[in-house]
Amino acid sequence: MFSHPKFSNDIRDYIRQNQTGNLHEGQWRECWLDVIAWGVGFKPEEAGAGRKLTDHLFEKKQQLIVVIDGLEDLFQNFDNDENQQKALRALLQEVPEWLAQQPGRPLGIIIFVRRDIVLAAVRQNAAQMMARYQPYALKWNRQEALRLVVWVTKKALPDFNINLDKLPDMSEEEITDTLVPLWGKKLGSEKSKEARSVQFVLAALSDFNGQIQSRDLVRFLKIAADKSMNDTRWQYRILIPKAIRDALRDCSKEKIKEIQIENTALKKIFAKLQKLADANRKIPFSREAAQLSTEEIKTLLDNGVVIQEKDDYYMPEIFRYGLNFKLTGRARPRVLSLARRAGQSS
Repeated sequence: MFSHPKFSNDIRDYIRQNQTGNLHEGQWRECWLDVIAWGVGFKPEEAGAGRKLTDHLFEKKQQLIVVIDGLEDLFQNFDNDENQQKALRALLQEVPEWLAQQPGRPLGIIIFVRRDIVLAAVRQNAAQMMARYQPYALKWNRQEALRLVVWVTKKALPDFNINLDKLPDMSEEEITDTLVPLWGKKLGSEKSKEARSVQFVLAALSDFNGQIQSRDLVRFLKIAADKSMNDTRWQYRILIPKAIRDALRDCSKEKIKEIQIENTALKKIFAKLQKLADANRKIPFSREAAQLSTEEIKTLLDNGVVIQEKDDYYMPEIFRYGLNFKLTGRARPRVLSLARRAGQSS
C-alpha cells in the first residue's frame, strides 16, 4: 500500500529496545501503533505515525488488516518479566480497543498468540477474554487429525486404499473405517477388551485441553512403523499393538525437548519436575509431593499438562513418559477415561 516499509529486523530491534524502557501500557499502545504504520511503509520511523495512519486510511476510503505473529520469539520471558507482560497486554487489549474507536474502523488487526502468553499477560478477566475469542481459536478436531493420518499413510504407501480427493468430504466414521488396515480396530484382536486403536492414539497424543500437534502425530506414525517391522503375527494391520504403545515413550521424550525450547514457563516447571526424587515422580501425585506452587500447578492445568481429581493430579501419556513419571499400583493407565474426563474423547 505504501512505499519503503521498515525492515522487519529493524522493527524487532525497536521492540526489544523498548522492553528495557519500563513503558506503561499506554506508551506501549503508541509503540505498537507506530510499528504497524512503519511495517506497512507509512511514515517510517516517525513518532505518531500509527495515529496518522488511521486518519489517512479514513480520508482515502481505504481499509487495511494487519497480521501479527511470532510474539513468542520477541517475548521469551513473558511469564515473569513485567515489561514484557505490559507490552503484550497493550497489544492484546489496548490496541484493539483503540482501533475499534476510530471512525469507520479503517484499520483492523489479527494477532496469532499462544494461550499461555495470553494467560500470563492478561491478569484481570483473562477467562473473559479467552471466552470472547474462543470461536477463533486455532484447534484441531478429531477429524482433522485423522485426515492427516490418512494423508501421511497414503503418501508413504501409494497402494493404500484411499482416494485423497474424497478425503475432505469423508465423515469421521468413514475415515476411522479407512484406517483399520493401518492400525486395526483395537489394540488387540477384534474380540479383545482392549481400547479402540483410533481413540487410544488420539487420546494418548493429546494434552488435557484436547490439543494434538501434527508433528507429534507424524512422529508417532514413523516410530510405530519402525517398531512394527518384521512382525509376523499381525497380518492384517501395518502398525502392531505393541509398537503403538511403545512409540509413545519416544514421542513423549521428543515433545518435552521441544517444549523446553519453545515455552519458557513450562521449561522451568519441567526442569523442577525432572529434579524430583524418584519417589515423588509418581502418578497420581499431589502438589506437595511435586513441590509445586499453586501458580505452577495453574500453569500446568492451563496448558493441559495435568488434570485434577480431588487432591490428585494426572498427566497424559504424551507428557508422562518424557518427564519420567511412573504409575503407582493404583494408577493403571487410564488413557481413555482421563481423556473423557477432560472432554476430548467420545
